Amino acid sequence: MDATILNKNRKSLGRQTLSRRDWIIASTAAAASLALPSASNAQSGSNSTQPKINDDTGLFRVRAVLEVNGEIRLKSQSTDALSKSGKWLAAKTAPIKATSTVEFDEQFETTAQLIGCRSYQHFHEANSEIQIDRHVTKTNLRENCRNIVRLGTNEGLVTASPDNPLFAAERDLIEGPINTMFLDLLLTDAEVNIADKWTIDDDVACRLLNMDAIHDGKLVVCLVDANEEKAQLEINGSISASVRQVPTTITIEGKAQLDRNSGTISWLAMNLDETRDISEAEPGFHVVAQLKILRSKIESMTSGLTLNDVASRVGNLDSASLLQFQSDQGYYRFIANRKWSTYRDNGEEATLRYIVNNRVVTQCNVTNMIDYEPGRQLSLEGFQADVRISVGKALLEIVESSERISSNKLRLLRVVSRGSVQGVDIQWIHYHISNDNGRRVVLTYTLNEANLEIFAEEDAQLAGSFELIDWPTKLDAKSVEAAAAADNATEGSKSLIVPNTKTSTQPVRPKMAR
Repeated sequence: MDATILNKNRKSLGRQTLSRRDWIIASTAAAASLALPSASNAQSGSNSTQPKINDDTGLFRVRAVLEVNGEIRLKSQSTDALSKSGKWLAAKTAPIKATSTVEFDEQFETTAQLIGCRSYQHFHEANSEIQIDRHVTKTNLRENCRNIVRLGTNEGLVTASPDNPLFAAERDLIEGPINTMFLDLLLTDAEVNIADKWTIDDDVACRLLNMDAIHDGKLVVCLVDANEEKAQLEINGSISASVRQVPTTITIEGKAQLDRNSGTISWLAMNLDETRDISEAEPGFHVVAQLKILRSKIESMTSGLTLNDVASRVGNLDSASLLQFQSDQGYYRFIANRKWSTYRDNGEEATLRYIVNNRVVTQCNVTNMIDYEPGRQLSLEGFQADVRISVGKALLEIVESSERISSNKLRLLRVVSRGSVQGVDIQWIHYHISNDNGRRVVLTYTLNEANLEIFAEEDAQLAGSFELIDWPTKLDAKSVEAAAAADNATEGSKSLIVPNTKTSTQPVRPKMAR
């Protein structure tokens, strides 16, 4: 059989605190430069020829279905839970089963460097169901988050929703295991024969598989069959890598089909066997996943918008990385950096951790306080006195204190204190957040003074966007059933359902701190 040319297309298409209301107002256009995509290395027995460049509009309809089975591994809470290699030991495992389906239109631009790569995805469908032990969590992408932009940065691809900040579960749902923007980089510019193989560059493999870096192993593609219209490919590899700074190993066995008329991948099927270490932010896991992707070219986005239209509504990269957090047990929400993670939440108290490079930089404790009568407010002096009592003998000094009204019309008292715990210099940042109806929440950030520069002003973003949700007045039958299910949830579940099965005309609230 004559040698086959598998072309990659090279044509490209043309610190403020943000509340949900500010999300659109503060957005400004972020221009992206145009450049040619990089090529993967081809290793073939044939003589290489100058590839022909196909005309590509960069517009696709994509449907992806993912099925996952395996187990999650929860971190031990003991202080000596590290192995000799420095990895967290698993205190408990739980079976996990998950399915997800996404369907979207996509327009993208790729460049030689990740910075400058960007895509616009308009979602028609995006949902998942995850069962951990006996607890089931369902996620559906909200209607006001159907337009998604992905932007290349020094820290990887940032997923942003210009119309409304995403929840972490929504972000994980739409990102998936494969980045379809880079799917055609599996192809080679070289002339190849049946059974010829080529190795994918590590940089390209990282982009495709949403990895930080590959430490060992390669992704290899083989041409197994071809005719005038289609070419069949096999994809294999065993890779040791890092994802969000967490070590992972993955074995890939897959097949793909090239549409030779368009010069693009039209479908992909993969088996992925992955083992990921336990991290500071998430449990570890060992799963086997089956992924199926169908892909076809389209003339235009069904939304009527273009990549430039939607990308122009995305603000700077700091705002693009913000996520929405909500406690359905504590009845509050806020917008914060994606590096925050909810460690626990029982309604009365919640623990959040700010994690950089898989290391805890700061911990924030959120405490629901007993309501005051409407109209009553705690004075700044009174809050300072509370701080002195709370910190106790570890306190060295009150560094600063202030009060203001947030964009959500909440009263914010802020007190910064310094102290020492077992010879380590500590700084605490305390917030008392209240409204005119008597609702009160206290935030306490605890950080080693050596981490002050890394943490910067993240406290202001979280506290400044804080919203207090009205207490419920009644639980319906569905809420009672959901609460009962929450009681049976495993330790690794992050259910935010109120564990209270009483029906009352009075507000149903978590136990309060004084």
